Amino acid sequence: MKSRSIASIAPALVLIGATLAAPTASASAPTKRVFAPSSHHGAALVFPLRGVTPRSVRTGYLKLRTERHTLRAETLRAGARKGRLKVRVPAVAQQATPPAGARLVVVVKGSPSRLATCGASTVTHGLGDFGAGSWPGGCWRPYSDDSPFNTRVPAQARAVSNSDAIVKRITGWGPPEDLRSGIADTTSDWQHPTYYPTASDPMFTIHCTESWGTCEVEGLRVRIPDQARAAGAHDGHLTVVDQASGWEYDLWQVTNKPRGGGRLVISWGGRTRIDGDGLGSDATAAHFGLLAGTIRAEEMQRGQIDHALFMLVKCDSGKIDFPAQGHGLACSDRRDAPAEGAHFQLDLSDAQISALRVPDWKKTILRAMSEYGLYVGDTTGGSPWEIWFESGSTYTSFGKVDPMVTFARQAGIPRSSDGKYYFDWGSGVDWRKHLRVVEPSTAQPSS
Repeated sequence: MKSRSIASIAPALVLIGATLAAPTASASAPTKRVFAPSSHHGAALVFPLRGVTPRSVRTGYLKLRTERHTLRAETLRAGARKGRLKVRVPAVAQQATPPAGARLVVVVKGSPSRLATCGASTVTHGLGDFGAGSWPGGCWRPYSDDSPFNTRVPAQARAVSNSDAIVKRITGWGPPEDLRSGIADTTSDWQHPTYYPTASDPMFTIHCTESWGTCEVEGLRVRIPDQARAAGAHDGHLTVVDQASGWEYDLWQVTNKPRGGGRLVISWGGRTRIDGDGLGSDATAAHFGLLAGTIRAEEMQRGQIDHALFMLVKCDSGKIDFPAQGHGLACSDRRDAPAEGAHFQLDLSDAQISALRVPDWKKTILRAMSEYGLYVGDTTGGSPWEIWFESGSTYTSFGKVDPMVTFARQAGIPRSSDGKYYFDWGSGVDWRKHLRVVEPSTAQPSS
């Protein structure tokens, strides 16, 4: 069906249970939440309202192409209580899919966290008009504010009874592995590239080849840019954030991705809501979404990381702690080994971190470890323990320079003889003394 012009669609908009005002510019507010339709039933578009509380709502609008239609605050609050909001658009009742670019924007009260420094026009989680050359900025983070990855470690958080023994065990394996950039599109890249398709990108049907049971993404159809490449190492991870549906697709061992669309062959995979908790996917041992805890170059440029970090350890105890839902390679000697999902924290105050004689970029990472912590999400089978950058293939797939390489040069990190940049984030901290494991129940939503 041919799409109708916005002039013909706009007058036909009806908010179920209320009315729409005339198109207007959005009101200035500390933070925006942006949602794509989660479903399309006849003339009704259904928008999820995850991570939005009724008391936090200030105003909002429906966006259709270039038009903005203000919604009543009381109606948005009612939708927040239900967890969803319906908008009736009679002019698109016969379309097979929601109108391209349809978005619900909810303006909420600012958080007392430093996210507020990003300004009024920033989407701090969820969806946006992202794509190649228009990647999320330094203020964006995936998942809802009450996701475990986006909640601060409370001041009263208690360490688990054997915290000292667990820390002694992992630090006994050796120092943490350096972060690396300049490894995009090589067999050294075990990290996670992320892609944000548009309506013009080719469609792929996912096929899982492992015989482990039911692969939750088997047979699902998803758009992926032709240029998108999986990470070059054996794990071959690839992440797709479908902004039309709100799903994050997490793929492991992509073995065949035909040009122009078709059958996308992977070993295994899962999916999670980009505006949800980031859990329940199936491409890491802990079943975290692949965006969970990943450090992006835009955050390093900003000098602030407002989420927990993804942590890998040599091996685990074979046990599972919240928020993990699976485990990786178990240690041969499991005594005092960390559980999958274990929540580590750097027990240093902001003032103590500021006083460290280390580069500013390192302090950015250490503050995230102090404020949000690190969640064990997978095992390495080799290196003692590590954290991860986003894969540079996110950018180099489209012929762009990996911004983490640019940041490394700006930060004065020398290029090694193998062409890589090594971020020594582990030195300058007494990990045996200042690292601890906090109880799983201490991961409470921020106020």
